[in-house]
Amino acid sequence: MSSNNNDKNKQALLSLVQEDTNGHSLSTSYPTSWSSNTNVPVCNWEGIICGGNEDIKEVSLPAKGLSGTIPTELGILSELEILNLSKNMLQGSIPQEIANLPKLTTLDLSETFITGTLPQYFASTQLSTLLLANNAISGKFFMKENAPHLSSIKEIRMENNLLTGTLDGSTLTFMSHLETLSLSDNDLSGLIPGEELGSLPTLHYLYLDGNHFIGPLPSQLAQVGKASLLELWVQDNALSGTVPASYVRFDKIHDFYIDGNKLTGELPPDLCGPEINADFFTNVPPEAERNYCDGIACPAGSVAFEGVFPCEKCPGGEAARLKNRYLGQTGECSNYTQRDILQIFHKATTKGGPWRGVSDWNDENKPVCEMTGVTCDAYDHVVEISLKNRGLEGHIPDEIGSLTFLESLDVSDNKLMGYVPSDLQWTSITRLDISGNKIRGMVPPLLCMMEELNGNGEENVFYCDRIACPEGTFNDYGFHHGLHGEVCQPCYDEVPFIGQKTCRNTKSKFGWKDTVQMAEDASEQIGISPMLGLGILLAVSLVLLLTCWIVKNAYFNPRKKYEMGTTNEYDVDSPTSYKDDKAYRYNDEENEDDDVKDDYSFAESNIQSRYKDSLPVYKGKSNFSITSDDEYHDDEDDNMSRSTTRSATDLMNDHRGVALNRREKFKKAVSGRMSSGDLGRRAREAASSINVSVKSQRLRRHSSIRTPGSNYSYDQDDDMSRLTTRTSGSRDEDIDIPASLELTQTHSSTSRDDKSLRSSHGEMLDVPMIC
Repeated sequence: MSSNNNDKNKQALLSLVQEDTNGHSLSTSYPTSWSSNTNVPVCNWEGIICGGNEDIKEVSLPAKGLSGTIPTELGILSELEILNLSKNMLQGSIPQEIANLPKLTTLDLSETFITGTLPQYFASTQLSTLLLANNAISGKFFMKENAPHLSSIKEIRMENNLLTGTLDGSTLTFMSHLETLSLSDNDLSGLIPGEELGSLPTLHYLYLDGNHFIGPLPSQLAQVGKASLLELWVQDNALSGTVPASYVRFDKIHDFYIDGNKLTGELPPDLCGPEINADFFTNVPPEAERNYCDGIACPAGSVAFEGVFPCEKCPGGEAARLKNRYLGQTGECSNYTQRDILQIFHKATTKGGPWRGVSDWNDENKPVCEMTGVTCDAYDHVVEISLKNRGLEGHIPDEIGSLTFLESLDVSDNKLMGYVPSDLQWTSITRLDISGNKIRGMVPPLLCMMEELNGNGEENVFYCDRIACPEGTFNDYGFHHGLHGEVCQPCYDEVPFIGQKTCRNTKSKFGWKDTVQMAEDASEQIGISPMLGLGILLAVSLVLLLTCWIVKNAYFNPRKKYEMGTTNEYDVDSPTSYKDDKAYRYNDEENEDDDVKDDYSFAESNIQSRYKDSLPVYKGKSNFSITSDDEYHDDEDDNMSRSTTRSATDLMNDHRGVALNRREKFKKAVSGRMSSGDLGRRAREAASSINVSVKSQRLRRHSSIRTPGSNYSYDQDDDMSRLTTRTSGSRDEDIDIPASLELTQTHSSTSRDDKSLRSSHGEMLDVPMIC
C-alpha cells in the first residue's frame, strides 16, 4: 500500500476518535494506539486487521466509548469487509458512503443510538450480516428489488427500532439465502407476506413480534418441502383467525409464540409437544399433568401473565369464554359492562383533553343510554355511538368490540390515531365512519368481509375501501360511498393515514409552492437572491412553453391536412397505405409490451362498483377462509370464514392505494384513446421519440382467474379498449369499456387514474400537448 493511501486510511480511521488540536481524542474511551502522532503502522492499531497488501479489511471497536457521528470518511476504505462499531454512543444516520462499500460482508451498528432512515441500497454483493438492533432507525424496511445486497444477505437483526409501513413481499423473495430475520418491536403493519417468506428455503429464525400486523397467520408460511422454521415469534400483534394446521410441517420448530393476538379456535393438536417452548415446563414436576398446547398459548376462556403456561380459567363457564375468546390472553379475565367499555373508550380518546361540547361519559350517575352521543335500543343495549367532530384525541380501544349490539360508530373528523381494531368484528356494526382522522395501517380484512358494513356484501362484493380510503387516496367521504358511489382518488400528499377526505395535490407530486421553495433554496445555495432565482425559473419555463408550442404546430399541420383530405401522403384509398397500416397494427399486437401487468388481478370489485352493467360481479357464496390451508383446513373451526370469494391478500392489495408515477402519466397522456389509422401510427412515432410506449388496452378473460361459469384474467392488447367475455358454450362478446381502465402494476400498488375516465370514445390525440 502506498504512503499516500496509508495517510488517507489513517485520517479516515482518526475521524472515528475525533481528535482535538492537541491530538487527544474527544471520546471518553478510545484505543490507546490510535493517534495522529504515533509512528505505529495503521495495521498494528487496536481493532484493525489488514490484508496481504496492507489494505484494511476489518475495523472492530465495540464498546470503546466512541461518540459523535459515523464519519463519511470511512467510505475511503474500499477494501473493508467488516465494520463493527456496536455499543458506542454514535448518533446521526448511517452514511451512504458506508452503504456503498463494495466488499462489505458484516456491518454491526447495534446499540449505537443511530437515527435516520434505513439505507435501501447496499452496494456489496457479499453483504451477509446486517446488525442494526436497538437503535432509532426509521423509515421502511427494504423496498428496492434491485439492491445488490439482497441476494447475499443471511442475517438481518433490526429489532427495537422505529420502522414503519408494510413488508414488501416481492423484495423478500430476492433474499434467497436469508436465515434470520428479526424485526421485533418496531411499528410495522399490514399482512405478513407468508407466501414470499415461506418460499425462502433457508429461513430458520423469524421474529415479527411486537408490531401491528393484522390479518391471518398465513398458512403459506409452511409450504410443502420448505417448512424450515426453527423459531417463529409473532406474539403481541393484532393477528386474527385461527392457527393454520399446516404449521405441523414445522417438524423441527422449538420456539413458537402467538400470545397477545386476536387468534381464535384451537391449536392443531399435532403441533403441540414437549419439544416446543419446553422452557415453560422446566420447573414442572414430572408427575404433574401437562397440556403442551398451553405452552404455545392459553386456550380461550383462560388467561396467564404471559398468555402461556400456566393458564388460569376465567370463572363463569361459557359466558366467560365468549368474553375471553382469544388464544394466549394476557392479564386478567375480561368481564366488562357497557359502562366499563364506554369509560375505557372515554379515557382512550381524551389524551389531548376533554371532548368539545358536553362530555358526561365519566358521570357515574348518568345512565348509559342518556350519555351524549349514545343511542340504545328498547332493551338498553348500546346500538349507536355518534361523536363526529368532538375533538377526540387518542385511539379506538379494542374493548369497543365487546359492545355486541353496536350497529353504528361515527368518530369522523377527530384527531384519533393508532389502528382500526379488528375486535369490531364481534359487534353487529353496519355503519362505521373513521374518516378525517390520523388512523394508520389498513382496515382489518375481517371487517372488510362483514356483510352490510358500509354496503359490503351487496351483490356479494366485499371491498376494504368501503370502510376507509387506503393510504395515498381520498375522497369527500373518506371511504368508497355506496356500491356505485364516489371512489377513492389518488393523492400525492404521501401522508400515511387512511380515510382521508382532503388532499393538497391530486395531479402531481410537486406543486407550485414546492417548486418556488426549491428555487429559493437553490438560489441561496449558489449565492444569488431568491428573486433572481425565481426570474431564472420563469424564464426557463417560458422557453419550455415556447418549445412545446413550436413542436405542437410542427405536428399539427400535417394532421390538419389529413383531416381536411388535402394530403396525398396518407391516402386512405391507397392499397399500399392500407396494407402498411394493417401490418403495423398486427406487428403491435405481436410485440405487445409485457411490462404493464396486474399481478394481483386488480380490485375487481372496484370495477364492478363503477361499471356494473359492463363487468361481471362475483356471484354466489362460499365459506372462504383467509387462512386457506390446502389439505389441513377445517371450515367449521375457522372464525375467519365469511361469505366471500376473495382472500385477505387480495383485500390488502386493494387497500394499498393507487398512484401514478411520472412515466405512467406520460403513458396516459399519449395512450388515452389511440386511433388505429394513420394518425395513430404518427402518434406512435411521436411517442417513440420520447421513449413512451403507446397502446390502448384490451381486457380479456383467460383461465388464470376462475369464477362460476367463466375463466378470465386481465391482459392488454393494442388498438382498442374492449372486454372480450368467454363463457362455456357461447360466442365471443365484446363490451365497450372506458379506455382509461388501464391496469398498471408498480411494485406495491395497482395504478389507475380515475380522472382519465373523462376521455370520450374515438377522441383524437394531440401528442405534442404532453409538454
